[in-house]
Amino acid sequence: MKTTILTQKNVCAFLGLLMALTILWSAQAVAKVDTTINEVIPMEIEIEMGLGSVQEEAIQMENIDLSDIKEIPTITIINKYGDIVAEFYGEKSELEKKFKETFKKGQFVTASGKHEFYLI
Repeated sequence: MKTTILTQKNVCAFLGLLMALTILWSAQAVAKVDTTINEVIPMEIEIEMGLGSVQEEAIQMENIDLSDIKEIPTITIINKYGDIVAEFYGEKSELEKKFKETFKKGQFVTASGKHEFYLI
C-alpha cells in the first residue's frame, strides 16, 4: 500500500492553515490606520487658522417658519389597497358625532398614540 501526502486529514489541515494566515493578513491590513485623521488640532493652531469663527457661524440657528407644517390627523380612513381615502383632524368624539355613518361602514384597524386608522 502506498502512503500519500494528499490524505483528507492533511488537505483539511492545509486549508485551515491557509484560512488562519488569510485572517491574520486581513487583520494587519485593517489595523493600518492613517494617523493624521485621528490627530487633535491644538487650540492655538485652530485660532490662528480662523476655525473658531467658522464654528460660531455654523452654530447660529436660522428662523424657520413652521406654520405650513401639517399636523397629524386624528383619524385616517384607508381602503383595501392601503390608499388614504380621508383624514380627519380634531377631537375623536366630535368627529364620531359628525361622521357616524362613515365610522359605521369602516372597521378599526390600528392606533398609534392618538392617531387611529380605519378600513373601508
